[in-house]
Amino acid sequence: MKIGEASRVYSAQMNKLRDKKYELTAQKKAFENGEIDMTDEQAASLLKSIDRIELQYEKASEFIEGFSTYKTLLWNAEASKQQSDAMAEKAEEEAKCIEIMRRIAHGDKVPPYDEQKLLNYNAEMYQMAKNMALLAENEKRREHDSLWDEDDEKPINEMSPDDVVDNKECSMEMPAEIMADDFSAE
Repeated sequence: MKIGEASRVYSAQMNKLRDKKYELTAQKKAFENGEIDMTDEQAASLLKSIDRIELQYEKASEFIEGFSTYKTLLWNAEASKQQSDAMAEKAEEEAKCIEIMRRIAHGDKVPPYDEQKLLNYNAEMYQMAKNMALLAENEKRREHDSLWDEDDEKPINEMSPDDVVDNKECSMEMPAEIMADDFSAE
């Protein structure tokens, strides 16, 4: 089961437990106020059911708290990974722009696409490189291939940390006694 699905299932179970707890507590109050009649055996069974549901609800709450911590840790790890990847990509782009600037400054010929990338990155660096190229005009010029691959320009369809976490396999299962739908005293 995926984490997103588990979240929905566990939340639904908590709602069931909460609703049943409310229903049983309402029955107890109605009995205490004389609104409904019960035998002593039925009243004792109701009290046991209330105790059982409260225990189940408490255990479920503890589990959900741990599950939330688990999801938060996974989310933080994914967000950190995505930030790290973005920073590495930015550093790589900066290094390429500096190399393009160096090539232009030496008077070398670079592809127009690379010049445009440098201009978009930092117009001052581009202008400085062009000015330095004028000084190196008499030297032998080398021609360079682009530093950017075609793959570099494809849009990245990256999922958000929430989507990544929701689609991971869930390694935490709510205990069976909490998932039980039988709330009777037996």
